[in-house]
Amino acid sequence: MRRGSKIDDILSLIFILMAVAAGICFFAVDNRMTFWIVGGIAVIFRLIQYAFRFFN
Repeated sequence: MRRGSKIDDILSLIFILMAVAAGICFFAVDNRMTFWIVGGIAVIFRLIQYAFRFFN
């Protein structure tokens, strides 16, 4: 996968949306576990993107 490819753009968009959702959860939800789960999923998507870039 190269920078600027369609799958790269999709994974970047998913990461950005999940990071924004994690930020909203941090301030809006009383339970911090929601923040950690959403933020962790966002980080996993970013790691998947970097792995695709590295191994392809």
